[in-house]
Amino acid sequence: MRINFLKIYKNKILTLRILVIILAIFLCLNFSGCTFFSNVKSFFTDKFSVDEEIEEVTEIVNTFFDLLIDKEYKKAYEYISSKDKSGNSPEDFFDEFKDVTDIVSIDIKWVDIKNNLAVVGMDLTDSYDGEEKVFKEIEVSLLREDDESWKIVFWD
Repeated sequence: MRINFLKIYKNKILTLRILVIILAIFLCLNFSGCTFFSNVKSFFTDKFSVDEEIEEVTEIVNTFFDLLIDKEYKKAYEYISSKDKSGNSPEDFFDEFKDVTDIVSIDIKWVDIKNNLAVVGMDLTDSYDGEEKVFKEIEVSLLREDDESWKIVFWD
């Protein structure tokens, strides 16, 4: 009788341990599953928002340089960061281009965005005395303003 009692006791203990292990595994899967799916969701939403920001930054740089190519400095000045505007007047900006060669085109190679700062790498082609020259790997910095718009950092 004592042997039967020990067998039943051991079986109950073994069964209880197995149930506790199964419960622990189930709880771990449930809680980690929520985090996993949340992380996957945030990965994709962040990826799409970064792609949208890259497009926005690229468009701003293209527009800014198109205005410089067309010598519309007053409109181009609007794309300058408020920090740069506070320390320099539009006339200072216009004066920067008095003795500059003509910009022919730009070719954006890459964009890197980290928090409120974006850096755009590009090649710039200019013209002087009918001869074109390519300047490679020029970096243009942009800053996210308080109103969430991107503006170009023109002066260091």
